Amino acid sequence: MTTILYIFFTLIAVGFCSGIIFLIYLPFRKRLIKVGRLSKKLDKRINLCFFGFMILIGIVLFCFKDYRTPSKDRLEAISNVKLPSDFKIITDKYQDMWQDYCVIYEIQFDNQASRELVQSIKSSKFYNAKSYHNGAWKDSDLILVDSVKAAWIKSPKGYDFGKPNGRTTYFITFDTLTNKLSYNECHD
Repeated sequence: MTTILYIFFTLIAVGFCSGIIFLIYLPFRKRLIKVGRLSKKLDKRINLCFFGFMILIGIVLFCFKDYRTPSKDRLEAISNVKLPSDFKIITDKYQDMWQDYCVIYEIQFDNQASRELVQSIKSSKFYNAKSYHNGAWKDSDLILVDSVKAAWIKSPKGYDFGKPNGRTTYFITFDTLTNKLSYNECHD
């Protein structure tokens, strides 16, 4: 739906700008035709070049659209938790390094939202109540659910999430003392 809206607004913007430029060009065109310096053949070439250039600008503007899935949606899908509706975004960065990338997403919760998130973590299919995370991930910490290895584990400051997935790694830390969640997704 957002792609259709983006195409629609791009078409309107390019059409509006090209219409204004063409209206500015019309008096000069009429004068050049009247004087005899602009033939019909040359006029057609200029019009084709102008409209081709406007189409090219539209394509370039469309390519600038960011197709990245929002960080909130990525976090919820990867970790199988539902974020509370009340939070403040501290950082939302996407660092693109050609085929490699990193997503850094940090959010702050109030006390009530923090309690809701803890309940969501404990009800996640990846929650491992049997392990305790103290800095180093072990293979025994991860749970295999639907052919995906991942785990939410209790830690000294709150809860940690880890999911190695080939060249992409996902790490989430939720500090229950400061009510701050940090999400890090890297692919290299």
